[in-house]
Amino acid sequence: MRNKILVIALLITILSFSALSESVQLNLSKGKNFVVFNFTEPFYAETLIKLNPSIEAISYTENNKTIGYVNVFGGVGKNFIIQKNKKYEIIVKENSTLILPPMSGGK
Repeated sequence: MRNKILVIALLITILSFSALSESVQLNLSKGKNFVVFNFTEPFYAETLIKLNPSIEAISYTENNKTIGYVNVFGGVGKNFIIQKNKKYEIIVKENSTLILPPMSGGK
């Protein structure tokens, strides 16, 4: 019985760590890409661009108005917060894999 409990505890630990370390890769194609982020913590457009220098611009549309941030002169436009379940247009100058900021892991 003790061995079964130990094995179950070990399996739960392994599964927990694999779920935490699992990352989703998002490949972007040269030009326009439409992305919906599925995460729990918001971050700024400027942060995404700093992590991904191939991004030329990122934008979203709300109430028939487009809000954007462009990767020129250190960043031009509104440095908006990227939020969960919102659709963004990301323009990249070359095929690339999107790097997201690390999550803090809790509060």
